[in-house]
Amino acid sequence: MKFLIASLFLLALLAACGDESSSSVSPEPGDDSSSSVIPASSGDLQSSSSQKSSGKDKSSSSIEEKSSSSVSDKNSSSSVVESSSSIEIDPICVDGDTSIKDGYGQRRYRTCRNGRWETDSSARLDSLDSLAAIEKNKEHPNMDSLFAGYNGKYFEFEDPRDGRKYKYLKFEGRSEDFDAFTTFYVMAENLNYGKMIPSGTTKFDDSVTEKLCYVDDEWFCDNHFGGLYTWAEAMNLPKVCDSVAVDSNDACKAITKERSPISGEGYLNAIWQGICPDGWHIMNQREWRYANGDIRSKILWEENAGRNSDGLAIIPSGNGYSGIHEFTYMWLPAESEEKFAYSMSILSVAYETHSVDWNKDSFKSIRCVMDEDNPLAKN
Repeated sequence: MKFLIASLFLLALLAACGDESSSSVSPEPGDDSSSSVIPASSGDLQSSSSQKSSGKDKSSSSIEEKSSSSVSDKNSSSSVVESSSSIEIDPICVDGDTSIKDGYGQRRYRTCRNGRWETDSSARLDSLDSLAAIEKNKEHPNMDSLFAGYNGKYFEFEDPRDGRKYKYLKFEGRSEDFDAFTTFYVMAENLNYGKMIPSGTTKFDDSVTEKLCYVDDEWFCDNHFGGLYTWAEAMNLPKVCDSVAVDSNDACKAITKERSPISGEGYLNAIWQGICPDGWHIMNQREWRYANGDIRSKILWEENAGRNSDGLAIIPSGNGYSGIHEFTYMWLPAESEEKFAYSMSILSVAYETHSVDWNKDSFKSIRCVMDEDNPLAKN
């Protein structure tokens, strides 16, 4: 009896081992019974199959989502995907319309011309985003020390057109290589002449000189910042000259005639009055190249303020919306191409000045130089 019981127990163990072994055997490729080998997952496969055929595969959808998420997070192409997904196609616009567009850390002020949006000027968003920054842009700085640091003599000139008075000085300039020295008389303030127009203006009047004032506040124009002008306005040319090459338009050529300030290589030392008073001209690139001394004011600059030892008292006048503590640009009588012209750039990040070209519709400052007693105006 004991032998019989032991035999039955042994047979039961062998049967159990056989079942376990067969359940773990992997089916051969092409085996029709493979779908029944793992019954727990066969239902999932059937469900997935029916969902795919209906175009609503939840399982597949979740896999794709996870896959794309990992690519966005870890793959270097994620930035490309993000960039391309954020690109917006601008709708067709109507000439004369204006808009403000934010992107890439900049706020762009645009005007529609020839059915396309063109940027007139831009400002850093971080200088506009907070109430504190906005108030800082609008606050009236103390200008009492503007001319501090200069030990020479300032003269005073009264513009007969509007009675406005400007400080000017006999500037002692030296060339970039310090091999040549010269002197000329130049205003120590940006020109402030004309009628203020609000930012965003699209209709202009060629019969009057029109200027922009920083943050649409005439206080800035009247307190040494001066007016901000488009290039054509500063050159005293019709507004159309901001959007066409001067020598290609009859209205522009009627004023420039044979003495264009922008043709050939002559723009470096062009003597062009523009909107400066009679007997004065817009400071040209050659004259700016002699201004290699300490020309920055002691005030307003957040970085690299000067001592104004040379007396020009250059301040960061901004672009009309921001930047009165950071930069200034001065128009030159020099067109670079159809819609662009040169200006002198004076930034807070460096002491040197250099020329850059900008859209003519941008608003920038100008300095006026006296024609008389100016050796550079005769060569």
